[in-house]
Amino acid sequence: MASMKSIRMLWITDPWPTLSLFNDTTLRLIQEATTMGIQTFWSASDLVLNTQSKGKLNVFPCQTPLTSSNPPNFSTGSIEMEPSAFHLIHYRVDPPVDFNYISLVDAILERDNQARIVSPPNALKHQSEKLPPPELSQYSPRLQAIYTEKEVGSAYAKFKDDAIAVIKPLNEAQSKGVKKLTLPASGEAFESLLRSETANFTMPIVIEEYLPQVDQGEVRIWFACGEVVAALKKFPKTGDFRVLIDEGSRVEAYSLSESEAEVAQAVGAVLQKQGVLLAAIDFIGGKISDYNITSPGLLVQLEEVHGGKNFARTILERLLRHLE
Repeated sequence: MASMKSIRMLWITDPWPTLSLFNDTTLRLIQEATTMGIQTFWSASDLVLNTQSKGKLNVFPCQTPLTSSNPPNFSTGSIEMEPSAFHLIHYRVDPPVDFNYISLVDAILERDNQARIVSPPNALKHQSEKLPPPELSQYSPRLQAIYTEKEVGSAYAKFKDDAIAVIKPLNEAQSKGVKKLTLPASGEAFESLLRSETANFTMPIVIEEYLPQVDQGEVRIWFACGEVVAALKKFPKTGDFRVLIDEGSRVEAYSLSESEAEVAQAVGAVLQKQGVLLAAIDFIGGKISDYNITSPGLLVQLEEVHGGKNFARTILERLLRHLE
């Protein structure tokens, strides 16, 4: 592999004003990359394609970590570079997977099809963080994506014996719009419920079995290059069944059990097959509750609850080994 100082990484985020500057995962990785001497560059989804030269990207070199007191130099600080000039490009946004994400990554690849994207678009075009890949169905809860009226019948067959279920908007993040609902007994009333929750089938959702083990917490496992980095446990907000980090949900360090480690190994193999280098997969009662492959978050909190361990460096070292 080339020397550390010759490695170039580009990190693309949401627009700068929307970032949480104190605990953003990408900014933490940028901080560690600059400390390691990696040539580090940043851009945002609203800036990266704004170039005068065909086939190039608009990026900002990071000589020092980006912080609230050291923001990007928007007036004169950007330069234009070809996508393939970077050894790796990571684009991390919220919501984790939607058409805006895919279209921007496709636009980068159109400018340079040799660009190396950390989360390749082929792994995303028919997937959402709410929908684990079919290869992991044995570790997934019963669920059904609802796009049109056509899916109502199969959803009713899956859930007609359930008293309650969870509804998740397909293209939202951070538990936005997630509900626990009492299910009606009749197929007609069930369709009426789904019609209401999807705004007459204009907004796709996932209906999923309720996992009561959420009361004991949701486990987040960080993966880099298909290998486990570390885990933490997130607890529902008081008086709610949802984990809402921004509203006070508690987190703590967590060590995987032997059975959980076996599941994590299976998940890691699928991530490697998909070509996904960074991921944060959530589990409730041993079943996958979220499959975050474009927006793995809580890295700052992960390091804090594990006593300040430098997991950012672990992740970057694995990414660098991947380049060998």
